[in-house]
Amino acid sequence: MITTVRLVRILVILLLATFTLAFVIGVVRPETGAIEKIVLLGLVAGCVVLAAKVSTLATKAEGRLQRH
Repeated sequence: MITTVRLVRILVILLLATFTLAFVIGVVRPETGAIEKIVLLGLVAGCVVLAAKVSTLATKAEGRLQRH
């Protein structure tokens, strides 16, 4: 079960990293307007926060599973 939690954590973080990279590419494109850049930067920050939350929740779940 711990392996499943770790696998899900890795997959979710990889997905968030992919989204983050896509948003960063959108920010650096010259066609992107100022408001769009602000929104994309907010999405990048949101992905980073979500990745941290996923990692924290997975670590807590692993700890609970190890105790049982």
